[in-house]
Amino acid sequence: MRILYVNDVHYHGPSEPHYPKTVITMPLFFDLLRACAAETDLLIVGGDAVNRGSARIEELESFRDALDAAGIPYLVVAGNHDIAPSAHFAARYPGMEDMEPVPLIETRFGQVFGERGLRHVCELTGWKGVFLSVRDDDPDGQLPWLEGALADRQPALVFCHYPITPARSGGFCQTWEYRRIGGIRERLLELALAGNVRAWFCGHLHINSRVRVGRMEQIVTGALGLATCAYRLLDISPAAIRITTHRLPDVPDWLADAMNPDRSQDDAHPTIEAYHWGNDEERDFTLAY
Repeated sequence: MRILYVNDVHYHGPSEPHYPKTVITMPLFFDLLRACAAETDLLIVGGDAVNRGSARIEELESFRDALDAAGIPYLVVAGNHDIAPSAHFAARYPGMEDMEPVPLIETRFGQVFGERGLRHVCELTGWKGVFLSVRDDDPDGQLPWLEGALADRQPALVFCHYPITPARSGGFCQTWEYRRIGGIRERLLELALAGNVRAWFCGHLHINSRVRVGRMEQIVTGALGLATCAYRLLDISPAAIRITTHRLPDVPDWLADAMNPDRSQDDAHPTIEAYHWGNDEERDFTLAY
C-alpha cells in the first residue's frame, strides 16, 4: 500500500492567498496528485488544508472539490487553520482561526469532511490507522474515543495535526507552537504510549523531524504549501513501513519563507537548511511492525 502524506497545504481556493508562495505551490501540488494517482492508494492531508476554514466554508468546499477531481481516495484531518482549537488563539487571529462554539460535526470542517475527518479508524495493510482532529481541553470527547480506539494495543499509526512532544532539542521547535493544544498535549502523549502507537504523524511546525519517545516515533512532516514544500511517501507492508521524503519540484528559493530563521539551529542541526529540511535519518527510514 502506498500513502501520499502531506501537511500544511494552506490552499486558498477562491480566497486571496494568505501565503504568497502558495500561488506557485498549489498548481504543483495538483500536478503531483495527477502524476501519482495511478500508484497511490490513499492521500492523507494532515491538517491546515486551507487558511481560513473556521471562517470561510468556501475554502474547505473548494479544496474538497479539487481533491475529488484528482481521483485519489483521501482522508483529511483538521489543523488550526481548519478548526480553531482554542478561544485564546481565535482572539489573536480573527478571520483566520475563528472559534466555532458548536460540536465538531457542526463546524465548517465537519460539515465538509464529515465524521471521517474528525475521528476514524481503518486498516492499513496490517497496521491500524487512526485519524484524529482535536481542540484544546477536548470539549468534544476525542480523548476517551482515542483511548478506546487504541485499547486493543494493535500497532497503530496516528494522524493528527499537532505534535505532542518537542520536535527539536533546541531552537524555536523546542518550545514554540505546542500551546494550541496545551491543555491536552500531555494526555495525548500518555494515550499514545499506552496504546502501542508506533508512529504519531503530524505537522504544524513546517519542518521535517523524527523523534523517538519510548517505542513510539513522532514524525513531523514539513509544509507542502510553503517553506520546505515537502511531502512523504509511506510504502506500507504488514512487516514494515518505508518512509521517504520529497520536495515539490521547481519551487524557487524554498528557504526564503522558513519560519524563525534566527532560531533555527540546535546541536544536531547546525544550519537553517538542516533544521527545517531535516537530517538524512529524519527523511528516509523504515519502521518495523
